[in-house]
Amino acid sequence: MRADESRTTFLATTKDVYDETSSALAEMALLSSSPGGAGSASLSGKALEYAAESFKVTEAGRARSLLDMLGEVNAQITEGVPADLLKRKQDNLDQQQAIAEQLTGISLAAEQKEKPSKLEADLDKLQTEFDEIENQIRAANPRYASLTAPQPQTLTDVQQKVLDEGTVLLEYSLGGDSSYLFAVTQTGVTLYKLPRRSDLDKLATDFRGQLIPPKLQRRIVGIDVAEEQRGLGLAQGPSENLAAFVGASNALYKAVLEPAAGLIGDKRLLIVADGALNYIPFEALVKTTDGADYASLSYLIKTNEVVYAPSASVVVAIRQGSSPTSGKKVLVVADPIFSANDPRLKAGTTTQVGDVRGLGLGLESAVSDVTGEAAPAGGLRLARLAGTRTEADEIAKIARTGGGQAEVWTDLNASEDNIRNRELTNYRVIHVATHGLLDAERPQFTGVVLSLVGNKTADGFLRTDEIFNLKIGAPLVMLSACETGLGKEKRGEGVIGLTRAFMYAGAPTVGVTLWSVADKSTADLMTDFYKRLLAPSPRPPASALREAQVAMISGKKYSAPFYWAPFVIVGEWK
Repeated sequence: MRADESRTTFLATTKDVYDETSSALAEMALLSSSPGGAGSASLSGKALEYAAESFKVTEAGRARSLLDMLGEVNAQITEGVPADLLKRKQDNLDQQQAIAEQLTGISLAAEQKEKPSKLEADLDKLQTEFDEIENQIRAANPRYASLTAPQPQTLTDVQQKVLDEGTVLLEYSLGGDSSYLFAVTQTGVTLYKLPRRSDLDKLATDFRGQLIPPKLQRRIVGIDVAEEQRGLGLAQGPSENLAAFVGASNALYKAVLEPAAGLIGDKRLLIVADGALNYIPFEALVKTTDGADYASLSYLIKTNEVVYAPSASVVVAIRQGSSPTSGKKVLVVADPIFSANDPRLKAGTTTQVGDVRGLGLGLESAVSDVTGEAAPAGGLRLARLAGTRTEADEIAKIARTGGGQAEVWTDLNASEDNIRNRELTNYRVIHVATHGLLDAERPQFTGVVLSLVGNKTADGFLRTDEIFNLKIGAPLVMLSACETGLGKEKRGEGVIGLTRAFMYAGAPTVGVTLWSVADKSTADLMTDFYKRLLAPSPRPPASALREAQVAMISGKKYSAPFYWAPFVIVGEWK
């Protein structure tokens, strides 16, 4: 499923054109408007026309591939396409899959010692051929093209189809000379001129640096470089330097939100970020520098609910495509077995364990990319996350108390075979608590690690491209793993990551994390979140998460944003 990769590469090079066009139109809008203060204007008449055109160009360049894919999943049109083209497409995909399996270690037998670089070159060649086949299919069947490529929405469309009276869209467009913020309500549009991309990226990186302990900041290309913690990092708590955190947080608030503060009020914020703003939780921005400790700071989350989207058009595509299940079942996948030495395997189990599969060349190199260190000689060892079992049991208990049903897949059942082969369309929530692995260099090797023992057909590492092919009916997928929300920021694509994959698989709302999370505080936060989400009069996911986070802040023990702020909700908020 790497066919979207070259499309995003092409979009990255054309994004400059989108940026320049959008910036020029935004400047025209500001020049044509009646003065609304330096660098901002509430728009009408000719100025509104320019701004609407600028917004449309921004949306067109944003999350283009995701829109294409959301279109394809809701309309798998094959009639009218010549059979030989469909067969060539399938053969090509099969060859890509075979190479991907070698790279990720599923079928890495002794005689298959091809170098990863050679395998990746073969994969690139197949992908180019795949794109050519896709273009031929589109040419052969215009209906296929129209159904599989939804149009980006206009400003008026977004006002009518996405927003409600309690929600403001904040869409950022960062440029080389200056950046722009579109603040859109159901009834109006205000445009703000912001500092250039490099200045905002630095403010965002400084803020992220204060949120996350230095030893957890990864050397990841394109991003920045805790108790028992989910992910491959060293345990350490939040920053002890409150003043430095407040300074960095408030500086970013002043640059990206304060200009629109009057318009925002206490409304819900739908944020379509750009650049390094994709990697930060807006909820943890502080409006003032007042506050003697982490609990008493003026966080944005105390006044506003915040949700995120890859683009406003994607929200429309999700709403048109989703028919969420009305079921009461909750599925929790947690505490997989990562090692053949795991004591659970010796505890009188008669289960046929099968092979213990290594993580393979591709995944070993992905881990090295993430940690900045070579994998140890004996292969990678992932620590068991015992806290996820407690988390799973608590969530199941809450679901049953509220009159619902819960299935818990742990140990050998927390497997990739189960996720890929069992029916996933009738759950209300799917919650996955395990190690997440982010590879910014090779996004196709980003994924979640499930049981590495006992798989019959899979390797235990559920990669992004495999998630694309799942069929999920759950209105909500929660990923309680490390750094599941991040990915490679190809310009024009927002963050390519698991969020996008689960949306493509059919989940309109995805909860993800922006950095490695501490095990104990996460279990507490998730328990409180589900008590609100699955209550007799349930709260929507974004509201439930915000209430749980605010409660954690006032609980003092875990009031530092390091503990509560990594969790964000992407997609539908209703």
